[in-house]
Amino acid sequence: MIGTKKLSEIRNQLEAALAADPILRLEQQIAGGKRKGERTEVLEGLQRFLESTPKGTRRKGRTGART
Repeated sequence: MIGTKKLSEIRNQLEAALAADPILRLEQQIAGGKRKGERTEVLEGLQRFLESTPKGTRRKGRTGART
């Protein structure tokens, strides 16, 4: 169960669990799966998730005076 963890915490745990370079390992698994003719959508999605940069916090919009 993921619960209330932040995406950055999940990303850090995945990187620690996979290897020193998780993206390289995923690329190797994806290439091997494609050679065997297997579906690799889940691995490719995980790779995109790990490659994406963490998003910063958004600033709240300012409220103006109502007229």
